[in-house]
Amino acid sequence: MEDLQKIIEEAMKKAKAKINDVNIIIAGKTGVGKSTLINAVFEGNFATTGSGKPVTTKIMEIRKEGIPIVLTDTKGLEIQDYQLIKKELEQYITVKNNDANPNNHIHMAWICIDENSRRIEDAEIDLCNFLADKVPVIAVITKAIHDDGFRRKVQEYLPRVKNVVRVNSLAFQIGQIN
Repeated sequence: MEDLQKIIEEAMKKAKAKINDVNIIIAGKTGVGKSTLINAVFEGNFATTGSGKPVTTKIMEIRKEGIPIVLTDTKGLEIQDYQLIKKELEQYITVKNNDANPNNHIHMAWICIDENSRRIEDAEIDLCNFLADKVPVIAVITKAIHDDGFRRKVQEYLPRVKNVVRVNSLAFQIGQIN
């Protein structure tokens, strides 16, 4: 029995050594909670967050020791700069996906949509389709408190996403006044 345990442990060790990072790019409008989502996933203060003016001004890869995921935080989409920001994303993804080492490719995209807005804008639909041409996309409904059919609407307007998930990355109390 001890030999079997050692064989299993050795097999697990070898399998873990072969695991490479999964590279996920996170995109969406300014203020939807992309950086807050990263901090929640990694349970720490890895991406700068804030209110008011946009905080994330450039594409940044964020890692946490011991977790085989690289989350890439991106500049929030702004209507007036949408084409420019989309072009930056396209250049970044193209460079990463043309790398000879597939471990450096972008493997997935999360497109974040704020549940409080109750809107899916044309720019978000365009962004989703653009990303879906390159990698699998998951729609992440952020600041989720009360679905009220919004998840279904996101699935309807973004049919190319592989899944739609609702998250709330910040703790809050019901009845809490900010």
